[in-house]
Amino acid sequence: MEREQSNIPWRFLGGLFAVTLLLYFAGFYGMEHLRDRKGPWQVSFDAAATGGPTMTIRQPALGIDGFRVVFEGADTNGLTSGELAFDDPGRNKQPMDRTPESSQELKQRAFAVPFGECIYQDLMFLPGVVTMNLLGHEIE
Repeated sequence: MEREQSNIPWRFLGGLFAVTLLLYFAGFYGMEHLRDRKGPWQVSFDAAATGGPTMTIRQPALGIDGFRVVFEGADTNGLTSGELAFDDPGRNKQPMDRTPESSQELKQRAFAVPFGECIYQDLMFLPGVVTMNLLGHEIE
């Protein structure tokens, strides 16, 4: 009894797999490049600046360098200075709410920054959107 030859085109399937794998990796790393290419918002907080606590914003890819927000007349007791780059979306993550009425929404929790708290950030494509509540003012 003679065995019949298989009609499966192995070379074609192997080539198709290789092309698919190449396209997958090119797409994945291409998207990662698009997400990170502009870089994060860089924010400096200076509690001892002349005129009051000052926040300085930089985003070189957008041509923003040294944009200052001065909180004139704000109480500086307890304020700290520091620098922060908004490049980590995991800072404000929390587990998904499993209650039926939540419709499985991902909720963010606020995290501390030198003059207050960051109440929202969307850093999917940098620089993204950052909203902070600083000294009683909401700044985006």
